[in-house]
Amino acid sequence: MDNFEITVLKKEKENILIFMKTSEPPFDFLEEMETALTDIHYKGNVVIDELLHSGNNDERFITGYFDGNRFESGEFNFKLVMKKSELREPVCRFLQKDKEFLFLTGLTGKQQKLIEKGCVI
Repeated sequence: MDNFEITVLKKEKENILIFMKTSEPPFDFLEEMETALTDIHYKGNVVIDELLHSGNNDERFITGYFDGNRFESGEFNFKLVMKKSELREPVCRFLQKDKEFLFLTGLTGKQQKLIEKGCVI
């Protein structure tokens, strides 16, 4: 299984969302992310959804700038995301499709049930 997935967004300020498919810190995979973003010739703002690492809290989303080759070091910030934001959907859809993986996450039972029923958290 890949450790992350890149999603192109249409309605958000940031054009790219990377959602983590592992509970490991996203910074462990920066080189892989940089390679993937370089391969698609992307330059701009990026949001990383680390729900599986940090949980559904104020540190779930991280923003950074990708200059076409690498992330600007020291320029990552946490981003507060509204509950109805499109940014929350991709990781929840992934977990909804892979229920076995969903129940192995560190999410609470209530969060797992919400995702299983198709809710976005």
